[in-house]
Amino acid sequence: MRIIRSLVPVLILLVLSFYGFQKYDLIPQPVINGIVFLPIILALLVLGLTIHFNRSPVFFYTLLIVTANVVLGLELATTEISYALASGFLPFLLLVLTVLPERGILSVRAIPAYAILFLSIVFSIYVIMNAPSWATHFLLSDWLPARYFDWTHQSQTVLMISMAVFLYMLVLFFLRPLPHMSAGLGVLIMLVVQMHYGDASRSLNIFSIFALLMCLYAVLQESWRMAYLDELTELPGRRALREKFQKISGVYTVAMLDVDHFKKFNDTYGHDTGDAVLRMIASKLNKITGGGVSYRYGGEEFSVVFTGKRVSEAKPYLETLRETIANSPFVVNRASRRKSDKKGKQKKSKTVTVTVSIGIADSETTASSPWEVLKLADKALYRAKKKGRNCICH
Repeated sequence: MRIIRSLVPVLILLVLSFYGFQKYDLIPQPVINGIVFLPIILALLVLGLTIHFNRSPVFFYTLLIVTANVVLGLELATTEISYALASGFLPFLLLVLTVLPERGILSVRAIPAYAILFLSIVFSIYVIMNAPSWATHFLLSDWLPARYFDWTHQSQTVLMISMAVFLYMLVLFFLRPLPHMSAGLGVLIMLVVQMHYGDASRSLNIFSIFALLMCLYAVLQESWRMAYLDELTELPGRRALREKFQKISGVYTVAMLDVDHFKKFNDTYGHDTGDAVLRMIASKLNKITGGGVSYRYGGEEFSVVFTGKRVSEAKPYLETLRETIANSPFVVNRASRRKSDKKGKQKKSKTVTVTVSIGIADSETTASSPWEVLKLADKALYRAKKKGRNCICH
């Protein structure tokens, strides 16, 4: 479901871009005169936002879009080999810049990304000026019967590179369905299509505009994630809960959940293992049924909100959640050194049981606001702790 949600905006923009390309001649000339400046405005806007939010992948995607427009718009790739080089390098660089770890934009750690871009430019200039036979053979040879590729002026090598990069990017996206990954897929398609159609004004305007809109969507979505999602658990955070409480009305139930003996667990096994426990519990909370929406309240505490349900209606779903967590063995990897093992450490696995205590309250109490309902649920949570933990109280 998360994969589909990430892809939908990009797919919509892709469809609109091809529709706009087909209907370009129907656009009034005054509008076209204005559209010419839209890519410049969007590029400056996206570059500014990526620098502000330090989103390096989208920043470099935008640079590649600008590069494609400069190369095509100024007709810098006039020879067959220079055009093939530009058409092949753009998808390849997009993949490389996607795979590189995110290390900022204006930092020393971002030097490898800029070094790759610089070396690509130097290499391209060398190949264009000298046209070595090996480069011409690789970029312009027909590996398969030419009759199968008469629908495009691009070389077979460029098409193979583009297809290989697309498949690799698709795999990366399914492994990490993040907004910038879906935008990267869309930008890749836009760059390939733009280089296919060449320097026609309709392709320069339409495809660059929609590619930049994909980048804009990605950086806005990433900034939303930074503001509303907890980085460790990827559950909505307290800010999202506050906005939920501003809109909620009628009958609703709020539950407070706390990990039992979490401090002792942290002290025994370390903070990294404690973080793993929180991620495991968050994954269970993310799958809660009954219409409950889970939030990370802070530390080892979580909140669950059921809209339109009373305590009696929400409690069975929380009971199922509590049992699921208690019955899910958590494996702790501890490193110990055997006296007989001279090579060093050997991993030993230990299975422990993680449990949670839950307090629950609904809006049909004397509370006058959602925050007061939450406080009642918090008091019920402490009663569950005193009762022996691993239970639900209201």
